[in-house]
Amino acid sequence: MTTQMFGAPIKRKEDPRLVTGGGRYLDDLGNDALAAAFVRSPHAHARIVDIDASDAVDVEGVVGIYVHEDLPGRVGEPLPLLIPHPTLTHGRTGYALARDEVNHVGEPVAMVVATDRYVAEDACQRIRVTYEQLPVVVGIEASRDGEHLVHDDVPGNVAAHMLQEVGDVEAALASAPHTLTLELDIERSACMPMEGKGVYARWDRERGELRMYSSTQTSTGVRAAVAAKLDLPLAKVECIAPDVGGGFGVKIMHPWPEEVLVPWAARLLDQPVKWSEDRREHFISSAHERGQLQQVTVGCDDEGRVLALDVRFWHDNGAYTPYGIIVPIITSTQLLGPYKPGAYRCEFWSLYTNTVLVTPYRGAGRPQGCFAMERTMDAIADQLGLDRTEVRSRNFILPAEMPYDHGLLFQDGRPLKYDSGDFPASLAKLKQLVGWDDFAGYRRRAEAEGRKVGLGIGCYVEGTGVGPYEGGHIQVETSGRVNVSTGLTSQGQGHETVFAQIVAEELGVRLEDVHVTTGDTRKMAYAVGTFASRAAVMSGSAIALATRKVREKALRIAADALEVSPDDLEIVEGTVRVKGAPSTSMSLGTVSVLS
Repeated sequence: MTTQMFGAPIKRKEDPRLVTGGGRYLDDLGNDALAAAFVRSPHAHARIVDIDASDAVDVEGVVGIYVHEDLPGRVGEPLPLLIPHPTLTHGRTGYALARDEVNHVGEPVAMVVATDRYVAEDACQRIRVTYEQLPVVVGIEASRDGEHLVHDDVPGNVAAHMLQEVGDVEAALASAPHTLTLELDIERSACMPMEGKGVYARWDRERGELRMYSSTQTSTGVRAAVAAKLDLPLAKVECIAPDVGGGFGVKIMHPWPEEVLVPWAARLLDQPVKWSEDRREHFISSAHERGQLQQVTVGCDDEGRVLALDVRFWHDNGAYTPYGIIVPIITSTQLLGPYKPGAYRCEFWSLYTNTVLVTPYRGAGRPQGCFAMERTMDAIADQLGLDRTEVRSRNFILPAEMPYDHGLLFQDGRPLKYDSGDFPASLAKLKQLVGWDDFAGYRRRAEAEGRKVGLGIGCYVEGTGVGPYEGGHIQVETSGRVNVSTGLTSQGQGHETVFAQIVAEELGVRLEDVHVTTGDTRKMAYAVGTFASRAAVMSGSAIALATRKVREKALRIAADALEVSPDDLEIVEGTVRVKGAPSTSMSLGTVSVLS
């Protein structure tokens, strides 16, 4: 019988290739391609006075040098604002190459294409850019002060201002037996995938087709953006994500300037072009996250139950807002976690600074919200002399209250509603696992040994498995090989294994006969991408549904050939056979031939 694919350990399908050096990452491709390199701004805020490339044009091996004035049509227009929002009243995006002004260190100013990366980098060093430095806005306090502006046409540096409120917060605070106010500061940080961004593009002049490879979390999104920027029909653009050495959210952002410029140069020069981001470039020109100033005022009763929660925060969105205000919206809504304050108000301002842009990364605003809420719970416990877990328990949404509607709108514009959960049971299990009730004794023993120990706690609810869609395609070859395609990309999550498990179990074939392809628009043209723990929920479900249709079709065809009812058939180890009479059978490969 077919081995049960879930509930038993199996060997991951992708690991032998990856751990033995068989992975193919972006920089493993295009060894014959021209190389691109970029001149990047050394200033956080400056006006570009002049770009002098005269010392670089004659460097042997230089093929082309490009500045903003060289970019035609849509390529020279601002990069897209991917996710607009009504409260994002002053959304701004940069250009593929800076026009007139730079707004953060690392912003690309010029691109050099040469025979190899060494020549391209040498030429970049010979390009002289004259800047007129402008006042720099760094830090939330400086931005909030508004004395200097990042963008002259954005008053007070405010990109967005949003307020959501449930209940009468003012009245609840005024009548609360206890009130506390916390001032919190969350530092800015950045993700560091082992592999930086990278793009490789080839242009087929005769067919008018572009094939590009990108180290991305959304090959279909990159494809659509590049097709629009280059005025190409979508059907004439292919985008493939090879093996990707980590993403963490920074690669869901698209299109990056390089994802537009490298394909454009490949078409212009009618030669393959490649760019691989180095570590310094990633530090200064890829997205950051996290930075917020928060002010939390809470009112509670003598038992620590939250009667009112009033939150204001200021979010640093960097110099541009290409991904909208997803991060602060998630902070403002997911801040509540498993709790139910009597009244809740959250107001935020998303502010421009002369720093690299901010887009979702590893939690996408949720860590900031969790930090605010959990520090508040600890402050209540400390003020009232209560156990920290008891304060949390008294504020939990209870299982009987599910589904629970917070009365707020989430980042996707839909109601913030929890469908299920047993938070008291989860906390009780956690306390038992870590020995919470016995910790005081453990700490005394540790102190007697000269050790200082502490025990922290944090509760949160994460919005995952978000839509709106993903797809799955299943093909059974005449050999019995099963090909599976889905559009989202992989960066080490084990998609090849998980999706193969689903197909093997649903279809009744061996795991080794299932072969999975992800992130290739030639196989699946429409998808959303890999983020928010959505792959198994979205693509996994789509693949399961597609596999069931294949199974139904296979049983119907085999039933006709074997002259039995489909209800009398089963599929085991890739063979369709009559239940109770396994010798009356045919292989799935034969069924494929008959189809």
